This record gives sequence, C-alpha cells and structure tokens, in this order.
Amino acid sequence: MKRPPAIDPTTHALFLDFDGTLVDLVDDPNNVALAADRVERLDEMTRRLSGALAVVSGRRIGDLDRFLAPLAFAAAGVHGLERRRKPGGEIEFLMQPEALDPVRDALAPTLEANQRLRLEDKGTALVLHYRTAPDLAEAAKSVMRHAADGRDDLIVMEGDNIVEVHPAGMDKGKALADFMTTAPFAGRIPVYLGDDTTDEFALKIVTEMEGVAIKVGGKESVAEYRLADVADVHHWLDVCGI
Repeated sequence: MKRPPAIDPTTHALFLDFDGTLVDLVDDPNNVALAADRVERLDEMTRRLSGALAVVSGRRIGDLDRFLAPLAFAAAGVHGLERRRKPGGEIEFLMQPEALDPVRDALAPTLEANQRLRLEDKGTALVLHYRTAPDLAEAAKSVMRHAADGRDDLIVMEGDNIVEVHPAGMDKGKALADFMTTAPFAGRIPVYLGDDTTDEFALKIVTEMEGVAIKVGGKESVAEYRLADVADVHHWLDVCGI
C-alpha cells in the first residue's frame, strides 16, 4: 500500500468524500456522526487551505451541513447536482426533483412488497439501500434499471450496498473539475480521498490533473495512493502537513 505524500496548504486543494471516508458506513445513513474534535480539525484545515477544502458526496448538502455543523465548507452534493463553491456560499441546484416522479411511481410497488428495502429520496437522486437485506440486492438493481428504462437523461449507478438513479452527464469527477476552474480552488493541485465506486470518477480526474488520488480501503482503483479505512484517513489528515 503506497501512502500519500504530505500536502502543502499553499498549493493544494483538498476534496473529501463523506461516507466511508470521513465517517464509517452504517446500516442507517441518518445515524452517522463525526466527533467534535474531527470537525474542529476540518475547520482548521479549511482555514489553512484558504477555503480550498470541499466535501464531495452523494448526500445532499443540507444533510452534510447537519452532520458537520458548525463547519462552513464548500461542497458538491448528490454527485455534483448540488454545489456550494465556497464556504458560506449559496447552493446551486442543477435539476428539479419532479423530473424523477415517474421513477418514484415505478419503484413504489416493489418498495411496498419488499419493506426491507429502503428508498432514500434526495430530490435530485433516488437511492435504494439493501445493506440490511443483501438477499434483495438483485431485486433492487433490477427494479431501478427498469424504473429508469427509456430515460436517456438518467443514469443508474451501483455503489456500496446501494443502487442509485440520477441525471446523466454528472458525476463526482465532473463536479471536481468544475470546482477547479474557480476560486478558491483554481490554480491549486487537487487531492481527492474516496472509498466507493462513485469516487472513481473523481480519482480518475485528479490523476489526469497530476494531483494526489487516494483510495480508501482495498477495492480496485485508478488511484496511486491508499489509506486503509476511516480511522487511517483521520490519522493521515492529522499528519499530512495542513
């Protein structure tokens, strides 16, 4: 395992996935928590990076704010469909929730028949969770594919015990590349940490930008560097030089 190098707060920009990177994965995504001292450390790093720290997540930015309060930070939520370009800035929404109403209707019978599946409605994305019902994994994937069938404007993406549908043409990599065009990120070297399949888009973009791509965990990745788990991420953040 090749560990990542030290980071220079004057020349790097830091992008962090949330679930599986800053917090451990749990059965109920509403039950995650980040210790107060870890939030304080992120605040210190944001200040030292002159605001060039962003959380890039499949979650809504509003949820990230709740988990990371009172931290002020830039963010890309719902894989980039929501964006806040700098700490304290306004949230931009790239689509409206009603575009997914036909998918919601198509999923409803399966959810009623299989109540161990849990639908997380992010407004601009729908996520079926089957972590507590692994025997229903194929059923979840199949119903999501069929619900989005014929919709060229949507994409179905699989992740860690989830299957998600959201608008096509957007992913964490595109969101990161967009952030890198504006202050406070422009002109800096990107550093990205992420654990899931959905993070590979961002890790690939960072690699192409000759930045520092860091995979959390042991899954196959395009990333050059590795950290073992969430605890290792926080240890590295404490010693990385920022």
